[in-house]
Amino acid sequence: MNTPESFEQQIHRIHELLEGSEAVVTWDDHLSDPDNPCQPRQVDITIRKAGRLTLVECRLHRNRQNVKWIEELIGRRLSLGANSVIAVSSSGFTKGALRKAGRFGIILRDLNALTDEEILNWGRSVALTLIFYQYSNPRLALIFNGGSLPKLDEDGLRSELKSHPVLQSAFNAAAKQLTTLVTVPRLNKEAKFKLRLVPEELCIGGEPVAAIEFSGNARLVTRELVCPVVQGYGSPEVTLK
Repeated sequence: MNTPESFEQQIHRIHELLEGSEAVVTWDDHLSDPDNPCQPRQVDITIRKAGRLTLVECRLHRNRQNVKWIEELIGRRLSLGANSVIAVSSSGFTKGALRKAGRFGIILRDLNALTDEEILNWGRSVALTLIFYQYSNPRLALIFNGGSLPKLDEDGLRSELKSHPVLQSAFNAAAKQLTTLVTVPRLNKEAKFKLRLVPEELCIGGEPVAAIEFSGNARLVTRELVCPVVQGYGSPEVTLK
């Protein structure tokens, strides 16, 4: 990050990775001035996505950027008819700049806490192998005591089950059983599972559930992924975790 140009190129690469293939991200772009068409205006980076134009302006300075730069960017957004502006500083922002940007909707990005090596790593890729269970023909049965059956509303029961945590609990229990049935050497080989759970104090549809039976088929499958190593870089007022 020795020169303003290299800093801009790195920010350009970050936004290419963050925005994905649906956006056009251009470094050192030149936009026609609506009021002076013969005088194109230079912009560090532009992002065009879904009919929206975002300007990205970068500052590689030792000192924190102040309110004057934010005011200039407010005017540039209005002058060029952009939808939004992102201000990227290598050294942070003053409190006045933070307040002004918040009031006028200028998006701030602070790289003060990041090292050159961290930023350079964002352009690299990492290969991942995902291993997971693929289920088919799952069957979940809720068992109620005889006295509860006349009180149950079938439609209400179905609606409640769509988002009830009992579904996640059933799949978690099935995964534990499958670890003894399906192993890596048996990739893509289907296995049947069946389990019975006796929950404590579980009510669905307003009635206590006596037992849960869950059965079906599952196989262990893999997916190979190549992912860019991209870490989000955010507002100087937000701590990234």
